Amino acid sequence: MRSVLPLTSRVPTSTFLYRQFRSPTHPLHIHHSRFPKPWHSRCITRHIFTGQTSEASRTDTAADETLRRVFDDPSYWNTHGVETSANPTTTGLLGFRLLTHPEGFAQAGEVALREIRLIIEKVQEASRTETATELHKTVKRLDKLSDILCSVLDTAELVRNVHPDRTWVRAADSVHVALNSFMNELNTNRELYAALQKGKNIERLSQQARRVADLLSKDFEKSGIHMDVKHRRRYVELQDRIDVLAQKMVMNPYPAVREVGVDDVRLLEGLPDRLIRHLTTRSRKAVIPTTGPISASVLKMVRNEEVRKKLYVAMNSGSPQQIEVLEELLQKRGELARTVGKETFAHYCLADKMVQRPEHVSSFLEALHAAQRPSAIQRLQTLRQLKHRLGSKSDVQIWDRLFLSQFIPSPVASDNAAVSGGANLSHYFTAGSVFAGLSKLFQALYGITLEPTSVSPSEAWHPDVRKLQVVHETEGLIGVIYCDLYRRKDNAAHKFEGSAHFTVRCSRRVDDEEHFSSDYQNGVMRIPETEKEFVQDGKLKRFQLPVVVLVTPFERPRDGHPSLLNLWQIETIFHEMGHAMHSMLARTSYQHISGTRVPMDFVEVPSILMEQFARSPSFISSVSRHYQTHDRIPPHILDAALGLSHSKDPFESLHQLQLAMLDQMYHSSIPIDTDFDSTKTWMRCQDSCGVFPPVETPWQVQFSHLSSYGATYYSYIWSGRWARRIFRRWFEGRPVDQWKEGGEMLRNELFGVGGGRDPWIGLEKVGVVVDGEREGVYTVDSNDIG
Repeated sequence: MRSVLPLTSRVPTSTFLYRQFRSPTHPLHIHHSRFPKPWHSRCITRHIFTGQTSEASRTDTAADETLRRVFDDPSYWNTHGVETSANPTTTGLLGFRLLTHPEGFAQAGEVALREIRLIIEKVQEASRTETATELHKTVKRLDKLSDILCSVLDTAELVRNVHPDRTWVRAADSVHVALNSFMNELNTNRELYAALQKGKNIERLSQQARRVADLLSKDFEKSGIHMDVKHRRRYVELQDRIDVLAQKMVMNPYPAVREVGVDDVRLLEGLPDRLIRHLTTRSRKAVIPTTGPISASVLKMVRNEEVRKKLYVAMNSGSPQQIEVLEELLQKRGELARTVGKETFAHYCLADKMVQRPEHVSSFLEALHAAQRPSAIQRLQTLRQLKHRLGSKSDVQIWDRLFLSQFIPSPVASDNAAVSGGANLSHYFTAGSVFAGLSKLFQALYGITLEPTSVSPSEAWHPDVRKLQVVHETEGLIGVIYCDLYRRKDNAAHKFEGSAHFTVRCSRRVDDEEHFSSDYQNGVMRIPETEKEFVQDGKLKRFQLPVVVLVTPFERPRDGHPSLLNLWQIETIFHEMGHAMHSMLARTSYQHISGTRVPMDFVEVPSILMEQFARSPSFISSVSRHYQTHDRIPPHILDAALGLSHSKDPFESLHQLQLAMLDQMYHSSIPIDTDFDSTKTWMRCQDSCGVFPPVETPWQVQFSHLSSYGATYYSYIWSGRWARRIFRRWFEGRPVDQWKEGGEMLRNELFGVGGGRDPWIGLEKVGVVVDGEREGVYTVDSNDIG
């Protein structure tokens, strides 16, 4: 998801969009307004599907039923969704003809390079001859160059994160490293930059072309195009090393200590007996994993403080190797910024974001911190009093937070009380019913539905993969979404363990482009089946349609039982589908400004907006369907669960700000110091921004968003504010049949333009910008805080 030129202003190739996850330690960990906590999810009790029907289910359409069965019933998909007669010699991975075998990646790289070199020759020739007709093609040619690179790079990025076959992963990784390095060299190519400057001065450029030319020029300049050969070469070396370090970090964001032993199981008092038995070994000792929901249950339920402390420290552990990778990454970013003449990496990174300057980020975060800290201190005092009443004389610590919080009276019914009689909220939400609900939502907003379609065996990287066509009520097919939702059967099988949106291909006009290499012209790295003509500006134009992939780590359907989702997982799908719909809606003539290729501090707005719908009681109720009886969820269960899930926790809100502030510290001048210590910096951040006594652990190595959201972690909080304002302005309190007005406004003025316009303009047009905010003056509205 990156331009050929440094995509400092948009989401880079090596950055796929993934939702925040929270580390129960203090951590939250990242990607949206409320930071979910999977370890708090309830255990899911599964029963045999009975096939019963209800009055509520009979209101659903045949299309809804098909969507549900595609995701909930593997046997149905295997019968109807997998093409048995497809010709594997013509259909490759994701529809790319070359990718029928791992060696196809090397061939794809060669084909891409041949076409790119021919494009470069044409661009440079036009610059030398200065023929107006040829100069006019410069922006389009450079955009095509970028699209060709992205077709290989973005596919490789996906494969190296999700393909179960290590041979494929190695092939993808090899071509990714090679082409990424080539791209970094192009970013400092002065001849291309000079040609672009001549091409952008042509008077007949369209508004989109001029926007792309301006963005490409700025990207060239951020890559130090003004520097001498020595410094440009150093820039490429640094960028290559940064890419390698970032990938290392994102692939190993786990505690260094994987389990904690407890010699006497009596110290686990407070845990349910069944869980104690599960943790107990033959030697009568207990072994507690440091990741997953069990560790959170121990922090919440075990009465012995020493056990909680020991587990907490282990959960926040990091190895010397992980620390070394992180600190080198931060230092190399600092050096890169200095190489191109910027004070810090934050100054380098933020110049083309909505906020523009680190000082604006600090003002924004400090205003929110000042508003939220008093409530966190008040809650801390409550916990302190609770701990003393329970007989402890020590001060409250971070590992006491979950344990003591359960004793605070809440107006919301407890989780167990809310699901009385053995009912469980997740029984009303299968993966299939949630996708059927999303299809209804998109139809209400944009006139769009999700329609499952079959795949050939060589098109998908795993049997779990499902394929959806995105169909508009008047425009027809507008894009394709592949879904890889479930954990692998074999734990050794390779798959990214979080939730993510990968862009494989962006929308782009193709009927007006040139072809130079016969291989590329013949479509070996194109997907002709997903190219289509649309009428735009009164003219018939042909576009390549966007192709994206959604990845989640949900439990697999098994033994005839569907995958059941809790509220956090429902929000996760809504969030990632917000990114996907952004890709679908933004049909531009240039891939450099298509879909999610927008400033990093705007990219989360569509996804966090979708979360607001997942929190709407009336809408989420319409999505529900008990997997046995097909009944809608009873209001008292939903209301209690939503209240419990979305009740504001001042510690979590404050900690999210703390992480955003840590990100700014790590990308300030601090890492350039010779005595830089990332753990000590994390300690200082805890001390100045938090309310609990600091704990000296290298948890920062698990803060994997530093790999791809460096200096822009504030974007989640920043984007959440706009998303909540949009929801209140256009959807909250309105019946579903009136949502189309707001949906069309968003498509026309905000999401549909992609990166073709400054996001501030779109936000102003939809009526959510307060006076002074664009100039860096921020006021705190409690409604903006998630």
